[in-house]
Amino acid sequence: MTPSPEYRPLADQLDVAELVVPAWVTEVASGTSAHAVWRNELGGVTYSVENGRRYLKAQSADTGWDLDAEVSRLAWVTGFVPAPRVLASGQREDLRWLLTAGLPGRSAVQRPWIDRAATTVPALGRALRRFHDRVPTASCPFSWSVADRVTRFGLPAALVDDAPALDPVVCHGDACNPNFLVGAEGEGCGYVDLGNLGVGDRWADLAPALMSLGWNYGTGWERAFLNAYGIDPDPAKQAFYTQLWNAEDEPPTGQTPA
Repeated sequence: MTPSPEYRPLADQLDVAELVVPAWVTEVASGTSAHAVWRNELGGVTYSVENGRRYLKAQSADTGWDLDAEVSRLAWVTGFVPAPRVLASGQREDLRWLLTAGLPGRSAVQRPWIDRAATTVPALGRALRRFHDRVPTASCPFSWSVADRVTRFGLPAALVDDAPALDPVVCHGDACNPNFLVGAEGEGCGYVDLGNLGVGDRWADLAPALMSLGWNYGTGWERAFLNAYGIDPDPAKQAFYTQLWNAEDEPPTGQTPA
């Protein structure tokens, strides 16, 4: 289901000032200071530890977060691009958690970058292009193919037959704007939330990245992003991979929402 034009996820995701840091988070953080900085759409919370020297992500085990997949992908991709280094991971009752080393920069949807779209949007396009250029497909052991996504999310098999010709890269897997870090000079400097990383079509990243621009910066920024990335618009591929992205949020075939 395509979000409405009024869809604005940041309102809830950044509204974390009232969240109390659980005692176990302080324990995992070795007794040092921690505070919540982000809440994702599945209720997972990210805590900054020691003012960003480390980050701890905690999320319910029943949300489908594959912690092992994220750990293995981070261990592999840090050899090619700046991504969080895994320090520890585990499970606490019904919560899975991941502790990583901090990276320089701030999320592209935090201030000041959320207020500087003319700078941030081209930086996001260049950052995604660097990711696609630098992470090697030949040695990547992970997949983000249409076929694997259809199987994983219980989607109609016809999507595999309908898939456009493949232009393979190693995809970020969740190339929405919040998952890119921007440094003090206004350029992308890091990548986070890489649990879906794998080989797929570059438009599997470009489509959600473009959709995310409207949620975070308003309409009219797609051309600036694509120009900075260095690619012409491809309406057919964008439509297909947008449809695939949105379908993953719907109940599997034959099921209804709980």
